[in-house]
Amino acid sequence: MELLRIPSYQTDAVIDVSSASAEFTYTIIDTSDNSVSTGGVTSTAESTVTIPLPSAYDGSYIVSVDDENHYVDVVRPYVDSTTKTGNQSEIEDHKKHEELARAIIDSVIIQGFYYKKHLLEITGMGSDYIPLWMDAKKVLKLYENNVLMYDSEDPDSYNTCYEITKDKTAIIESQDTAINRLEGAPIILPAASSDASGAKYSYRGFPRSFDYQILLAVGYPTVPKDIVRATELLIDDISCGKLQYTERYMKSYQTDQFKIAFDDKVFEGTGNFIVDKILSKYAKAMPKLGVL
Repeated sequence: MELLRIPSYQTDAVIDVSSASAEFTYTIIDTSDNSVSTGGVTSTAESTVTIPLPSAYDGSYIVSVDDENHYVDVVRPYVDSTTKTGNQSEIEDHKKHEELARAIIDSVIIQGFYYKKHLLEITGMGSDYIPLWMDAKKVLKLYENNVLMYDSEDPDSYNTCYEITKDKTAIIESQDTAINRLEGAPIILPAASSDASGAKYSYRGFPRSFDYQILLAVGYPTVPKDIVRATELLIDDISCGKLQYTERYMKSYQTDQFKIAFDDKVFEGTGNFIVDKILSKYAKAMPKLGVL
């Protein structure tokens, strides 16, 4: 089941249950970090329940109710069909075309243009930095050796806050005072048996061999304007039937035996040269290199 996350960003899943006007408990598992939330709801006379889903981010959820699991995807469309004029039938057709246009764009830009939660599991390197390779926007939670060290929803309850560097390549501890951060772990030579005392070092930041689980907000808080326009172009092409292969990428045509040769580009891109040009600047195997 796919539900669209549109303003005011409250998304509800309507699910059939076995009894009418009865009490049910439900469990929602967020597959991005396996977090669990529970609640109760009363079914309608039509034996359905309405369960509110987290709507701040795009994500996949497992909703368990009435001894059944339901798999729900909450996604933000690239174009909000409800803002388009026309009767309800035209709006529903626009939604179907938008879903297909979005799928075509996502087949080219695999990560899409969504705003999701991403769980990063990494080991500390003995420096003041944890490198990033994804397009992270915010540190939501940070666990050190399975202990919650920071939660962005209640930052005042923790001694240390964490943030993403201004160049978006690493996670660091927040500091209001002057600091010279340690880019790498210090070289510590083993102490000889004749040494009075070994070399000492007090770790800062992220100690070597410590395990970290970091929940990040990644992606696009809003859909880029050029992607909105590209989606609209594809919707127009789909609605007008302009993406038919018989009308595009044809190199040669032989009328005797109806022999048709297509250009190799028929298997690439979106079928719209303008959209392909717009997407070309987002087509990167690795958005950023991060620090090492």
